[in-house]
Order: sequence, then C-alpha cells, then structure tokens
Amino acid sequence: MKICQIDQSEIESMVSEELRLHPFLEPVDLYKLLYQALYGPFHIVRDFKQLCLGISAEIWRITEPYLPHYQDIGPGYTRISLSSIKHDGSVDRINERIESLSNWILASCMLCEDVRQDFRERWRNNRHLLSNALPASPEAWQLADSLAERGELPSHSKLFHQHYEPHYRLVDMSLKQYREDFLELNT
Repeated sequence: MKICQIDQSEIESMVSEELRLHPFLEPVDLYKLLYQALYGPFHIVRDFKQLCLGISAEIWRITEPYLPHYQDIGPGYTRISLSSIKHDGSVDRINERIESLSNWILASCMLCEDVRQDFRERWRNNRHLLSNALPASPEAWQLADSLAERGELPSHSKLFHQHYEPHYRLVDMSLKQYREDFLELNT
C-alpha cells in the first residue's frame, strides 16, 4: 500500500492551495483532502468495467468544468478532473480515453488494510493546522472529528457542491506510462 508520508509544511501548503482554488468549503472537505492525499484511490471499486461505466455516466452529467484539471494533493496523488477528458470525436474515442483513465486509477490504487486507525492518528496530529487555516463553527469541526473517529470517507459538503461540481478521480502522477497514455489521448 502507498500511504504517503506528508509533513506539516506539505499539509499547510496543500490546504492553502485548496482554499485558494475552492474557498467555499467546510471542515469535512479538508478532511476529505487529507484522506485522499494520504491514501489515494484505495477505496474505489476495483472492477475495470464498473469504473469505466461510472466515469462515462458521470462525464455526461457535468454542466460546469471542475477546475483545475490537475490538482496535486500532497506528494503522491493528484485529483484529475473528469472535465479533462476530451469530448471531441466518436464515442469510441471517448471510451478509449475513459479506459485509459480507468487503467491509471486502478494502477494508482493500492490494496491496503484498514486505514481507520492510521487516519485517526494523522487527523488528531494535524487537526490544529486545518482548523487554523479554516475558521468554521464548532459543529462543523465536530462533524469532521466524528467522521475521523469512525474512519469514514465522506462526500464533499453541501457548500462545496453548491459552488463546484467535484467530478474528479485520484491518480498517482508518478506512474509515467499511464500519465503519458492519458495525456496523449486528451491533447
């Protein structure tokens, strides 16, 4: 399993960038950001066909592009916007692009054991950095804390969804061949 080692300065930088890119967010969104930066796409269904179908269905629901197209979240993983999938050409060409992304996601996905305890510790050790960066109500922070205690990976907050369409997947940008294949199909 690839659990990224992220130090406090990297967390501060990642959170600062997230606040710059997406200023309308709640503590649960920072929770999700940290979780994804540490563990990548380990939580996804590892069925190629289902992954492709899910991405295909989702890209046709996009009404506003999710930006940026590529957002590094820590030293290991990147959020890649589904808006980066080109829609020109035939359905077969679009499906080829979706398949390329799906292969990259699956290659990025490491099998891992239960990460709940690891995340609880990391959340507790870094929560002060997050709460210093994002003033929010005690109730909003309590919600994020309770998710950490249960080890759950939440959806983005209602506020985040009101301002953005978070259609993205997580990939490991260090997987050079997958990255090159995807970029070649989408440039």
